[in-house]
Parts: sequence; C-alpha cells; structure tokens
Amino acid sequence: MHIGLIGTSGRLGTLAKELFKEQSVPFTQISREDLKNINNFSELLKNIQDDIIILDVSLPTGTTSLCNIINDLSIEDLRKVRGVVVGTTGHDEHQKDLLYKSSKKVPICLVSNFSKGVFLFEELLKAKTTKGISVAELARALGFDLAMSEIHHTKKKDAPSGTAITLAESAHIHKNQISSVRVGKVVGEHILYLSSDSEALELKHTAHTRKLFAEGALELCRNIFKQAPKPGFLKKEDYFIH
Repeated sequence: MHIGLIGTSGRLGTLAKELFKEQSVPFTQISREDLKNINNFSELLKNIQDDIIILDVSLPTGTTSLCNIINDLSIEDLRKVRGVVVGTTGHDEHQKDLLYKSSKKVPICLVSNFSKGVFLFEELLKAKTTKGISVAELARALGFDLAMSEIHHTKKKDAPSGTAITLAESAHIHKNQISSVRVGKVVGEHILYLSSDSEALELKHTAHTRKLFAEGALELCRNIFKQAPKPGFLKKEDYFIH
C-alpha cells in the first residue's frame, strides 16, 4: 500500500507524516501544484510503483481540486487509485455533490472524525434497545430533550464541527441544538445532553491527543486498501473494523 497524502502542512497532515515514517508506511505528499494540473497528477501516479490510496486531510478547497482531478483521470490512472479517504470537514452542498460524482470513478469514504471512540459514540446512539427503537428514540419516548455541545481549539475553522453534526444526525438532533466553543488548545470534546424535568444524563467523548486521529486514518486506509471495494460512496462503519 502506498498513501498519497493531501494536506501535509496541517495539524493532522503533519501527524500523519510522522506516523507513516514511524511505521514505515510508503507515502507521497500531494501538493497544491499536483492538484492544479492533470498532467502533473498523472505523472505523480506513474512515479509510484504500487497502487495507492489517497488520504485528504486538507481543506474543502483541496477536496474540490482532488475531485476535479479524479473526474479527468484516464481509465489507466484510475485503476491505480484503490480508494480515497476524505477527512476534511466543512464542505458545502456543491462540494458534497462533487464528492458523490467522483465516487462513481473511485471508492470514496468521507469521515468527519477518525476516532474509534467517536465511532463507538455514533453506534451507541443508533443501537437498538429492547423496545426495538434506537437509544435516542427511547430517550425521547421517556420524556428527555436532546442537545449537543462541542469544544475545540481556537484554530478550528468550522462550527459546529463535522463530528458534532454527524453525532447529532445519529440522534436526530437539529443543527440549532448544537452549541460550539472555540478556546485554547482543546483537542476535541463532544457531549450529548439528555435532560427531563427531574433528571439528566450526559454522554461525553474527549480526545486527549491528536495522534489518535492519525492512527485511525491509517487503519481506515489499510482496511479499504485490503478490501479493494468497487467505486461508490463508502460507509465508514464498514471499514473501521477489519
């Protein structure tokens, strides 16, 4: 497996590079210039002997450039791309449409958070209870109101975070019931509040280190590469576990 990494100068991109070197994972940095010209990108692929999986942890504009390149790639070049993992958040509707269009050419997995704990958080919310309904549905049936809050470092650009939106969607919580705080160097914290007139519960996930996101991204890339799915929009839950 060879990883093509987009967004190498960002926080997650920097951690990913360090992890790849630490674990001797072959990778190539894909620059903005590589994404500006189809010939440059095609040449980059030709210089890599193995099939690749692309990991995009840049910005929504970087994802757009990648999608435009994918849509213009030759069939020969497309065969070399085993899949694309997009860890960028904050895409608008046009950019999301581009991702879906590109997924017809190569498998694409859009992930708002590479944390296994956040994935487990989602699964807990969607899990079926003894009543045959989800945890969130049962909570509402029991008279609880649901809301979400998230806290991140001051350099986090999108608010609410992609993770908060994903978790909220899992519990059918409207976006206006998500509160966001940007403070200090907080890696990431997400809390689901379940409150009634007489009692309350909280489900909370706290990220202690950013390295866990790089580790999750690498594992997801490995699993997708091994399974070699057909083109399409992939569900991350199918690839978080071997």
